[in-house]
Amino acid sequence: MKRKKSKIRYSKEKMRKDLIQQKETLKNNFLLNVMRGDVKDLKYIEENFEQLGIFISQNGFQIITIEFNGAVDNNSEIILSQFIIKNRVEKILSTFYSLQSAELLHRISMIINTDENSIKIEKLQSQLQAAIELIDHDHGIRCFIGISHIHNNMGEIPDAYTESLEAVTNAAMQEDKNIFYAEDVEKLSNQYEFTIESEYRLINHIKTSNKEQAFNIIEEVVCENTKSHNLKIGYVQCLMFDIMGAIIRSVKEKGFSSMPVEKDPIRMMKENLNIVEMKQILLDFCSYACELNLSQKEMQKYNIEEDINQYIREHYFNPDLNVSMLGETFHLTPAYLSKIYKSETGNSLLYAINSIRIEASKKLLDETDLSVNQISKLVGYLYCNAFIRFFKKQTGLTPGQYKNLNKKQNKTINE
Repeated sequence: MKRKKSKIRYSKEKMRKDLIQQKETLKNNFLLNVMRGDVKDLKYIEENFEQLGIFISQNGFQIITIEFNGAVDNNSEIILSQFIIKNRVEKILSTFYSLQSAELLHRISMIINTDENSIKIEKLQSQLQAAIELIDHDHGIRCFIGISHIHNNMGEIPDAYTESLEAVTNAAMQEDKNIFYAEDVEKLSNQYEFTIESEYRLINHIKTSNKEQAFNIIEEVVCENTKSHNLKIGYVQCLMFDIMGAIIRSVKEKGFSSMPVEKDPIRMMKENLNIVEMKQILLDFCSYACELNLSQKEMQKYNIEEDINQYIREHYFNPDLNVSMLGETFHLTPAYLSKIYKSETGNSLLYAINSIRIEASKKLLDETDLSVNQISKLVGYLYCNAFIRFFKKQTGLTPGQYKNLNKKQNKTINE
């Protein structure tokens, strides 16, 4: 009989705890839905808040959002981390405010009730800072805090939540600032500097595998835009993606396509990382791009002469054909391409262009009655004087002398 009563008491106690837990889960989920703006009917919100024991002061409230990372690998560790952080922060805040909390994975949001007589949250910053430093020291969990403006209308809960999210995201991006206010976000700039000149220099250094100079440009651009913590998070991300785009474009063809999905640069940049980590990703991929370009250049050396000569043969009539155009075609700087070609052939690229043009002009002089001026244009020279000068340099004769000499030789052969 005693055992039966004991079993009944145990069942009732378990049922009571389950109901409390269920109510807490319902409370947590409903509060999250309201903060995210998923529930908009104010009367419905008020009724449910009353049933769930949630009180929001119309004299003023703020939302504080805490994000955390660290040694968090599974659900049980996430729950433990939530408990540790919530316990430490609520201990500070509950002395001065009534509050409601809601948790979602690596995030805890708290609605604190404030009014004109309440202590301002800024007065507690040193205590909050000490608490998150202690959590990091004792448990290896790094926390960031974002704090909204004061609001007075229950319908503004989603606005306050959005402000706190934007603030905490900016805090997480910084290297040395863990707490951010909505006021801080409003002071941030939406203008960053990554000039066309800097982009060109970066691409050029990566194409020539000059890793040190490429690194210097990345460091310089990131530092210039973030040293004063005065750039909004969205624009920091835009800047980082712009730099990554330049790195990707500096590699010929599909240099990054063979990388595994988990190492995809864009995917990695989308992770919730701070400025230091994002900059390190840029440097890592910049290094990879330099090495990739270097290996491609080594492969190109084996057939560079044939490829260039073939290209010149197919485009010698184009007056715009020059060393710069060849560099752009072969995805190398003009100086580097010239260096490779000369090391392989002993001749300059300009000599190669003129040689092929002169050979083509000889055929026209031999087989047609076109004037020297007409032929000069057909083989890619804008000015006849330049054609005559190069022709004489290559053959020792002017085009007219060559044509006359050739006619005499043909006449003698025919006779």
